[in-house]
Amino acid sequence: MDARLKGEFMKLTHEINGKRILITGGTGFIGGRLIEILKTGFDVDVRVLVSNFSNVARIARFPIDMVKGDILNPEDVRRAARGCDVVFHCAYGNSGTREKRKRINIEGTKNILSACMETEVKRLVHLSTIMVYGHTGDEEIDETAPHVHSGGLYSDSKLEAEQLIRNAQPKNNLSTVILQPTAVYGPYAPVWGVNVLDQLKNGLVMLINGGNGFCNAVYIDDLVNAMLLAAVNDVADGESIIISGEYPISWQDFYGYFENMLGFASTIHIPEADAIAYTNRVESKKSLLKLLREDADLRSKILETSLISSFRKAVAKIMPDKAMRNIRGKIGEDTNATGVPAGNGEVKKPVHSMSDSQIRFFKATTHFRIDKPKKLLGYKPRYDFDAGMKITRLWADSANLLAKDMLKVK
Repeated sequence: MDARLKGEFMKLTHEINGKRILITGGTGFIGGRLIEILKTGFDVDVRVLVSNFSNVARIARFPIDMVKGDILNPEDVRRAARGCDVVFHCAYGNSGTREKRKRINIEGTKNILSACMETEVKRLVHLSTIMVYGHTGDEEIDETAPHVHSGGLYSDSKLEAEQLIRNAQPKNNLSTVILQPTAVYGPYAPVWGVNVLDQLKNGLVMLINGGNGFCNAVYIDDLVNAMLLAAVNDVADGESIIISGEYPISWQDFYGYFENMLGFASTIHIPEADAIAYTNRVESKKSLLKLLREDADLRSKILETSLISSFRKAVAKIMPDKAMRNIRGKIGEDTNATGVPAGNGEVKKPVHSMSDSQIRFFKATTHFRIDKPKKLLGYKPRYDFDAGMKITRLWADSANLLAKDMLKVK
């Protein structure tokens, strides 16, 4: 256990030791790290609801009770929760159809809540997200900000899950706490770790307006510390609490650290307007190609006429020449930004497009404040970004995620 948090965890020993704890999502990034810390730092019985045993490699080395079950099956969830003191609900829909992912986030939370009320569970710690605050801008945000539907499946279903918990009238002395973490990074992080490395290795990442937007990041062990504090502090009952690092950093610094890990540059600075124009062009091309693939009659008619030329010109007009020249100037005049071999035979990396929602997210200078967890929980981040990324780099290297065969930036 890292020395930064050893003292913090020791303070919690007498409050956590002896408890029986159920974790949903225990085979994932956050749930997996929670299990590691619980089983190496505390004397607790840990039970994990597992839907697919092919995903248990990381946690199978610990003496834990792995219960086969589906979070969408109320009886499976009740059976897993029976006899537990604390439940950490970390599961969320990250695969399958849109409908299934939505059901996992909403119905899964409903099943967990019902199971906790029908058994002897005393504390439910529900892991949500700061995305429930919608599209934020250049402002400071705390827990008093309104919750807003933003149109995204993940954010909106998490918002509905929170509403289920807030509207419930817990029984059997059950108390609930909702934690809203920001961008969680560290070893095994999928979205803000593995995916970032893959993006940088396989394409060029646009940094909107020079990457000056704010990245509110929290290291995984700081989040786990907050989860444990939320499990034992009675003053947190019924509260929603934002969990983040001490201060935001810029997206340029965030991606820059991963570039440094890889040893080469793979980001380009793009004004917001150019990023929107580029994305519109890429998405229009995708829509046209999908239409042509799915409608054989239309495809045949277009290919037999000169209409195909008109279609190409229409798509090209979506992105102004000036915007395209700006992007080409960033990545080299001999590339078409599609990954097609350039004139010298070398394959250029494509520019990753972004949705309108992602562009708004990466340009925002939102600062998510953590005054509330400091006051209620005694939470204090122990890892600044540099410290957290040093550990992340060691893990990424050992996991063979860092490209060694690509040219380094001079």
